[in-house]
Order: sequence, then structure tokens, then C-alpha cells
Amino acid sequence: MKERIREILSSFFISVTLINVGIFILGEVFRPEQRFGYEAYIYPLIYGAIGVIPTCLVTIKKELSIKQVIIRKCMQLLLLIVLLLAFMFAGNPVDAETLSVAGGVALSIVLIYILVNVIIWLMDSRTARIMTEDLMRFQEKEQE
Repeated sequence: MKERIREILSSFFISVTLINVGIFILGEVFRPEQRFGYEAYIYPLIYGAIGVIPTCLVTIKKELSIKQVIIRKCMQLLLLIVLLLAFMFAGNPVDAETLSVAGGVALSIVLIYILVNVIIWLMDSRTARIMTEDLMRFQEKEQE
């Protein structure tokens, strides 16, 4: 349970950081003249919270094969795209500008999702390497 909470929090904070970068880039591309008030600071947190919903919903206790993990990640990504686009664009008129912005947002969701997963994988790999090195040192001490 503790590990699950750590995974969700790591995903949330990494997502929020990358969402800020994505908002900046999309804003500069699609609406460089637009400026926001302080209320805009809450949106990355809301988007980050929405971003961890698929992770919270899909909980499997057994070990998954690589194929199963890839399928699970794709399903999470599709759910994430649907949730975020529905939250951001619900009630907006469908026109060419909205479609182009939604396409850019969908692409940024995919890129951010991939980056979050790569960063988490790198952090987990580093932790595993450190634990393995510590275990090797412990075994060497025990053999002496």
C-alpha cells in the first residue's frame, strides 16, 4: 500500500511539472497573446489529479507480463486522453480552432504520459541498482 501511494504521488508531481511545460509550449504556439490570472495556477494541479485517476482505477496485484503492462499502459493513456479532453473542452463549440487545439493537447498528453513513465522507470531502475549493490555488499560481509 505504501509503495502504491509513493507511485501515485511520484506520478502526480512529475505530471504537474511536465504539464506546466506543456501548457507553456501550447500557449506559445496556439495563443501567445493570451494572459492569465492567478486562477490559472490551479489547472496543472487539477490536470495532474485527473492524470492519476487511471493509475488509481487499474490496480492489479499479480505480476504482469510485458505485453500485459503495455496493454494496461495503452488503456490508461486512452482513458487519460478522454478524461482530460472532456474536462478541457466540454461545452466548447466544435470549430477548426478547437479541433487544432484539442489535437495539440492530445499530442501533449501522449508525450507527457510517455515522459512520466520513462522518468518513473529511471527512478525505479536507480533504486533497484542501489538495492542490488547494497545486497551484494551485505553478502560479501556475511561471507567474511
